[in-house]
Amino acid sequence: MISSPCDAALLQDTCRRITTSHSGIGYDFCVASLRADPACASADRRGLAMIATRLSLAGASAAMSAIANMTGAKPNPRSRDCLGVCWEVYDAAIDHLNVAMRNIGAGRYREAVVFLSAAVDAPDNCEDAFREIGDGAPSSPLAHEDRDFGRVAAMALAITAAMG
Repeated sequence: MISSPCDAALLQDTCRRITTSHSGIGYDFCVASLRADPACASADRRGLAMIATRLSLAGASAAMSAIANMTGAKPNPRSRDCLGVCWEVYDAAIDHLNVAMRNIGAGRYREAVVFLSAAVDAPDNCEDAFREIGDGAPSSPLAHEDRDFGRVAAMALAITAAMG
């Protein structure tokens, strides 16, 4: 049982439904992430979509912060180019997530899904940059941030898509 002021049945049902078709999210991760937000106490499905999208914004901001720190450490030219690609895709993701938030708030779920779909590609595009033009490392220095963002962004997309 969930020890939270959230509507346990709604939270469990939502997470069960989205993790059935999106195994990379993980049921426990979904429940814990949404439950941790104080807004969960009064959230309906739209509220859960808003929480997941806010978590995505926080994840994209964390990735951009990590990119800024790595860029400040004066990386080699190839890594700097890859970090530049990552900066661009996360910057665009933040723009897309902000538009998605406005659409979710207005009940325009199909429009929100379009913007969430665009944002959810950021980690793959970032990782691809390191694979394609990087310095041969097995994973990018942003692998952790990319994984975290990818999970919450996929969660936001799945919750919102289920409503529209």
